[in-house]
Amino acid sequence: MLKVKTFVFNSLQENTYVIYDESLECVIVDAGNHTTAENDEILGYISDMKLVPKMLLSTHSHIDHVMGNSILHERYSIPLAACPVEREYYNKVWMYAEVFGIKFTQDMCIYPSIDLAEGEKIKVGAGELKVLYTPGHAKGHVSFYAENDGFVLTGDTLFRRGVGRSDFPGGSYEQLENSLKNVLYKLPDDTIVYPGHGPTTTIGEEKRNNYYITE
Repeated sequence: MLKVKTFVFNSLQENTYVIYDESLECVIVDAGNHTTAENDEILGYISDMKLVPKMLLSTHSHIDHVMGNSILHERYSIPLAACPVEREYYNKVWMYAEVFGIKFTQDMCIYPSIDLAEGEKIKVGAGELKVLYTPGHAKGHVSFYAENDGFVLTGDTLFRRGVGRSDFPGGSYEQLENSLKNVLYKLPDDTIVYPGHGPTTTIGEEKRNNYYITE
């Protein structure tokens, strides 16, 4: 059974997730740790739990979701996996840091070495995460669905009572609407949603109560 540990990092209050099971293998999704204290927090947790990191996973390449990739890559020698469409944005992500008052330079950015494809299944110990293509907030945005464990990590596509902005470069409201209606809202209503920002929710709750995009 997969377990989910949530961290809230950086000035944009981004959710970083460590996913693991009884084997103690783990993946880190959207590493947003940036300060020394944040780095110590996630590294300390991995050490205390005796976890064995296998991969960094990226829902999309916006600055608040990628700042921690470098230190985790260096510490554990693990690759970063992302949708190949997002590669062009990794070349620019550091340029947006200053807009948000974040100290982040090009040499602090690592680039994906594994391409994620729609429907691909990523092993985490005995569990697995299925890649769902959910563009709209970002051109190459993906979500990660743990069907057997009843949860989905939606990045900035779906929040509790909200959705991601679609006016950033590579964004599209039409694609976002399609990702909600024809991908995420097709999951079982009791599926737990772990979003890129804010508290957890469920697919059913959002179908009933999220007025940004309805069925």
